[in-house]
Amino acid sequence: METNVSSGGVKRLLAAPLRRVRRLVARALKRPRAARSLKSFHTSAESELSPAELLAFARHDAHRIEKAFYNRIFWPKHDYYELRRANVLRSVSLLKEQEFDAREPTLVWAQNIAETFDQLEDRFIKPRSSAPRPIDEAASDGFLALVSSRRSSRVWAEEQPPREALEGFARRMIDAARWAPNSGNRQPWRFRIISDDAEKLLLKGIKEEHCYAAPCLVFVGSDRRVYGALGRDEAGIHIDAGAATMQMVLAAHASHFGVCWNHFSRDLIESREVNRELYVKFARALGIPDYIEPIAIVAFGAAEFHPPVPPRMDVDSLLL
Repeated sequence: METNVSSGGVKRLLAAPLRRVRRLVARALKRPRAARSLKSFHTSAESELSPAELLAFARHDAHRIEKAFYNRIFWPKHDYYELRRANVLRSVSLLKEQEFDAREPTLVWAQNIAETFDQLEDRFIKPRSSAPRPIDEAASDGFLALVSSRRSSRVWAEEQPPREALEGFARRMIDAARWAPNSGNRQPWRFRIISDDAEKLLLKGIKEEHCYAAPCLVFVGSDRRVYGALGRDEAGIHIDAGAATMQMVLAAHASHFGVCWNHFSRDLIESREVNRELYVKFARALGIPDYIEPIAIVAFGAAEFHPPVPPRMDVDSLLL
């Protein structure tokens, strides 16, 4: 059967599909170029990789191997994970060529996974696993009391612990931060303890007084290099650093310090020209490399008082 369709009818029939194609093309062109080319160790120039990157790539691929076992896809995709194993072993080899400390704990961990690859369950997982404890819902009462009593302190007491004590506790906060969950076991966090008054004043004009006047600060950043070509657009940079920052805040609160999490991400820094200039000056003075993505500044010390409790929405109103 023949159907007569005029040229105008053909145009109308094709108009909707063409509009959809144009939208898809426009959407693709708006994506950052990096998002279309995810960097991984086996596609990176080895000569350009720093020890920090090599170590992160080794951890990441070792993590993928171990996770594949838990997800029951290790054997079905054995050839794929064999390539991940080769990445780990090559990273280890390159680190040794650079005379990197072979005793570094995460390097040893990654190497153990690679070396026990085909006997992962018997030689790595079972010997290092532990039995779960009985579920005890009441055991979380203490934790809920801790998190619900946390306040953001912005007024600092006249009398403060000695500078050395504050710096020592800042290291304890970083110790808590390093146990935070993070994507792909990259462990991307980088910190800078700031207790010198002149260094703190470098934040004046970009942060409020309660931040730069605090007894001690900890700058929190993420190493963009360990995320590959997605760079600063990869959401994991902020998620991983946020998890680490929260553990620092809770560690300080648990020890009865006043503590305040201060926003210090790229959106704030690039919101005004003066902010950009101040951050460049701050980063240079403190030796923060360009590849470190700024995330937060944690301020802590002895608080003058704990502010009133801010009401929270109830659980039912938060459920979707």
